[in-house]
Amino acid sequence: MKRREFLTLSTAGAATLGLGALGAPAAFAATAPKLPGEVSRLSNVLTQKGRKLYDNVEVDIGGDRARLFIPQTISMNSTAAIGAVWFYHAASSSHNALNGGFKYPGELVVDQNSIAICINAGGTQYTNSIATTAQKNAWTYLNSLYTVRRNFLRATSFGGSLACYTYGKKLIPYIRGLYMVNGLYDNEWLYAYDTKNQAHVGDAYNNDPTLIKGTNPARISATPWTNSRVKVLVSDDAHPDNVVVPSKNGLALVNKIKLVAADTQVMYHTLGHETPGFAHTDMIKTFAQWSV
Repeated sequence: MKRREFLTLSTAGAATLGLGALGAPAAFAATAPKLPGEVSRLSNVLTQKGRKLYDNVEVDIGGDRARLFIPQTISMNSTAAIGAVWFYHAASSSHNALNGGFKYPGELVVDQNSIAICINAGGTQYTNSIATTAQKNAWTYLNSLYTVRRNFLRATSFGGSLACYTYGKKLIPYIRGLYMVNGLYDNEWLYAYDTKNQAHVGDAYNNDPTLIKGTNPARISATPWTNSRVKVLVSDDAHPDNVVVPSKNGLALVNKIKLVAADTQVMYHTLGHETPGFAHTDMIKTFAQWSV
C-alpha cells in the first residue's frame, strides 16, 4: 500500500494532485459549501511538505468549537471512505492548537488525503461530562458529513486523558490506534501529584475525588483494550519528564494492555516534557503500519 493511501479506503482522484514534496500543487478549487455551524474558513491553503490544497475551517458543534483541516480532494456526502486523525490538545490550550503545535502534523495528515480535527472539548476539562459529550457530538457531526471509516488518535500532554478514555470506552467507532506523546493516562495520579492544581484537573471535577475516579482512564480494565494499538513517546530516565511522569502514565498504560493489545510500542526521547521533532513523521509511519 502506498503511504499516501494509508488512511483512505478509497483514493480515487488523489493521484491527480501530485502528492509528495516535489509534486506540483493543484489549481485552486472552487469555494466548497459551508459546513454546518461554520464560523470561519481559510481556503486554498497549501501543506508545507506535500503542497496539497486544503481548507482550514473552524466550526461550532453544539456549543463546542472545533478546527478541521479538510483536503480539497474530499467532498461532503461522498460515499468514498476516508480516514481522520483526532488531535487532543494540552491543558490551557484549545482547538486552535491545530493552528499551532499541531499544524505541521495536521498538514501531514492532509498529505495523506485525510481529515485532521481538533476539538476544544470544553477547554481543560479532561474526561468530565463536558469533554466526553463534546467528543461524542464531534463524531456524530463528522460522520454526518463524511464517510469516515478509520479514526486515529494523536494526543499530547494532558490531552492524553481524553484520548485514552475515548479509546478505552469506545466513545467513537473505527479507532485504529492511539499515538501519545508525553501523555496523561491517570487523572487520579495527576490530582494527587499536582498539589497546586496548576493543571486544573481539580477544577474540572469540582475537586471531587469521586468524580475524578469515575471517568479516570486508568480505571478502565485491560479487557476493553483487546486488539488495540498504542504507541507512547516518553522521555528517558536521564531526562525526566516532571510534568507527566512516564511510569505513572504512558508506560503504565502499555504495561496494563500489552498482553491483550494488537500492538504496543514505546519510543524514548531526551527532551523531558517537550515534543521531539521526529514525532510528527513517526506518527504518520505508525498510522501507516496500523492501516495495513
